[in-house]
Amino acid sequence: MPFSSLQAVVLAAGTGTRYPELTSGIPKCLMPVGPFPMIWYPLNTLQKSGFQGATVVVLETQKSEIQQALEKTPLTIKVDFATIPADSDFGTAESLVHIQHRIDRDIVVMSCDSVTNFDLEPLVSMFDQNDATLATMFFDAETLPSIPIPGPKSTKQVNERELVGVHLATNRLLFTGYFSDYEESFDVSGRLLRKFGRVCMFTRLLDSHIYVMKRWVVDFLANSRHFGTIKNELLPYLVKKQLSKPKVPPESEGGASEYNVNVKLDDIFHYACDGDVLKRIKEKTNKSTPYSSDIIKVFAKMVPKEFFGLRVNTISNYCVANKSILGDWENIMGSTAPPLISPSCDNKCTQMNLCAVAEGSIIGEKTSLKSCSIASNCTINPKTRITDSIIMKGVTIEEGVVIDSCIICENAIVRQGSELKNCIVGRFYVVQDQTKAEKMLLAHSEACIEI
Repeated sequence: MPFSSLQAVVLAAGTGTRYPELTSGIPKCLMPVGPFPMIWYPLNTLQKSGFQGATVVVLETQKSEIQQALEKTPLTIKVDFATIPADSDFGTAESLVHIQHRIDRDIVVMSCDSVTNFDLEPLVSMFDQNDATLATMFFDAETLPSIPIPGPKSTKQVNERELVGVHLATNRLLFTGYFSDYEESFDVSGRLLRKFGRVCMFTRLLDSHIYVMKRWVVDFLANSRHFGTIKNELLPYLVKKQLSKPKVPPESEGGASEYNVNVKLDDIFHYACDGDVLKRIKEKTNKSTPYSSDIIKVFAKMVPKEFFGLRVNTISNYCVANKSILGDWENIMGSTAPPLISPSCDNKCTQMNLCAVAEGSIIGEKTSLKSCSIASNCTINPKTRITDSIIMKGVTIEEGVVIDSCIICENAIVRQGSELKNCIVGRFYVVQDQTKAEKMLLAHSEACIEI
């Protein structure tokens, strides 16, 4: 399936409510991951996969800032911005409905926090070859390292474990759920087991938030008005609907059609059962993959373990993403990846290992940096030592500071002689001279309010 027949959409209007101590006052999609803002990674994946352009959905008030940030990155993919009102609280499905008028064909949807080096071609081929309603992919959680997470225990979130059921012979996605939804057991439809025979249940897969879906699914979402999110609402609905078919009308003198398409406007079969769909079903019956006559079909692609894949949707995953990318940049991003150290930074450090430094930052002499992501326009003064940390845009680190396994948010200042370990320093916060802190959140109180 040529990528020109698909439209790419990147959803970047999220506010990062899972980690407000990091995203307060800034677009979530501009949080630094390695040498670039987070949104660079899904756009780079689309670009490497062959897409010439993408529609990026952002909040109206953040469009200019995000646009300026992307213009400073080495992307060649054409970005077309679509905005949603700043006071809206749209979920991912609602965001698609809001830009329905700009979607004119089948789409690839990616979240701004999806970071992977896996090419999208196998997923798109699976979607096309099986005439799928929706195809998604899952990452392997076992490939991710376990690292210390900064901040007090109260700020740390554990990734919620998922149950994913797949028919391995056909890659059909047949079951989705969370461990927290069940106590000691869960039920699987007997009808599903009779139809597919065997379902393999996975407990260590991570949702990628990357989907390929039919254009008519967006029309269905627009008219049903019952779906806020793709992952937690639309996907489980489609998975269950695979066992359903529209009602067969009674025989009539002129001959009955195979399916009754005169269903309610908010019924999914009103959109799925058009003439083209029925024609393809008849062509593929007993000729293609098993169960190809199903009208609603959802497929899952498991990303092989040798590839990197992660959703940066918790503080834990944010730290893992930065650590992994710094440790294996060329293998993850490819031999043609841009350098980790921006040529426009002023770097006088002679003791630097596995670090990313963005444009406009100044690194003084007699500094020691290891496994650090340093965003744009930071100033790191002499005689500092920074290890396993993330330094966001505009931060100032004064002389004689020691920082270990910390996240320092935008425009914060760490005064001279301070020693921080496993801490989070909030946006615009000033850490006073000679401060000694461990496993603390140092921030203005409004930065810690979850909205």
